[in-house]
Amino acid sequence: MMKKFFLIFSILISFLILGCQSEHIKGFIVFGKWDGVYVAKKDDPFVLNFILLSDTPLTNVTSIDFPEISHAIEDMQYDLIKGDKYKDFQLFNIAVNLRLKETNSATLSKITLIFDQKYKETFPIGQIKLAVDERGIFTPQNEYVTAYPNTQFFQAKLKNISKHTIQIKGVTVENAYLQTKDVKINDKSEKQSVSPNETINIYFTLAEKSEQKADFYIVTQKIEYELAGEASSTYIDPVFLRCDKPYQRKTR
Repeated sequence: MMKKFFLIFSILISFLILGCQSEHIKGFIVFGKWDGVYVAKKDDPFVLNFILLSDTPLTNVTSIDFPEISHAIEDMQYDLIKGDKYKDFQLFNIAVNLRLKETNSATLSKITLIFDQKYKETFPIGQIKLAVDERGIFTPQNEYVTAYPNTQFFQAKLKNISKHTIQIKGVTVENAYLQTKDVKINDKSEKQSVSPNETINIYFTLAEKSEQKADFYIVTQKIEYELAGEASSTYIDPVFLRCDKPYQRKTR
């Protein structure tokens, strides 16, 4: 089943300010801009969501494409979901299930809509990295807590589900406009050992690298660690954020 976002009425206003004109369809279509990393386990699909605003019903959209990674896509399904309406404008969500071929990562910044199987329009969607994570070292033990951009903190309780003691070397997020600061694990420095089945509390603040340029952020913490003298890394389930208020993600 494809994961669907709740389409929030207030998003319409910000998209109207950033609007663009499509030459072929002679109408208004604009996508919200994303920044962050989507992660999938090996052999699992990436579950992506893209929000757009249009002054047409888009009933003539016959397919979609991601031109930068078309060669790496093994299988893709999508659903165009109608959301709220504001005056003459309709909000949509494109929910995508996408599998990659034998590759560990790919980056996309554009989406192409194909109309009536005849012509195409390509739109910017920000900067998104797709990453395959096979490690499964940590699992969340509760809800993530975030309050960006007000108090700008992130907190998670994670359990080491491996059979090995690992040495954490760093905690980061691979966002174009956000970065981690003041990382603490159990109220201590981030560089520390974690035993098998040990649960830890990770806390860090989020800071902007530059002027905010995304409508939505995907905060996916990347934990860099050392195991038996070998350097490696793993991702933790993401939190989705709007630029002015958070979406809190419940873990499985």
